[in-house]
Amino acid sequence: MNIRLGIAYGMMVVWLLASCNSQTRYHQFRHINQGKWWQGDTARFDIPLSDSLQRHELTLQLRHTSEYPYSDLAICMQYFSPDSQLTRTTQYNIQLTAPKGYWVGSGQGGIYQLNIAQTILPPTSAGTWHVNVFHAMSDSILLGVHDVGIKISALPAGINTQKDK
Repeated sequence: MNIRLGIAYGMMVVWLLASCNSQTRYHQFRHINQGKWWQGDTARFDIPLSDSLQRHELTLQLRHTSEYPYSDLAICMQYFSPDSQLTRTTQYNIQLTAPKGYWVGSGQGGIYQLNIAQTILPPTSAGTWHVNVFHAMSDSILLGVHDVGIKISALPAGINTQKDK
């Protein structure tokens, strides 16, 4: 009986270790109140980055329902350094439907999730970076937007040309 229990615990530990992604440095969602994203409402993310030499990949994540009335979504992202200086503003026009009209995100229960806008972040200084996300649509209220998220992953350091010769 002890051998079976030990094997079961061992398999569980291997499964847990395999499911972890050690490259993820930050992952948060901001809930949009009652699925109504007001123009001017900003989702703010405070992202601690401790290494100014490490390059990171930022992935914007969006969850929406079929109540969203359009096939696309214009989103702006502002990047602020730890000393609150605006370093970059980017606008994305995200296609939420395929040409045949169905939602392109994955999901269940009527909520679709998209992973969008992968950007390389080379921070110039360590500290807490701030990213603001807001919609740039002409409607004052967007219905059906459920959550906005950001995931930061560390990128490999690069290729060691001496080792790979």
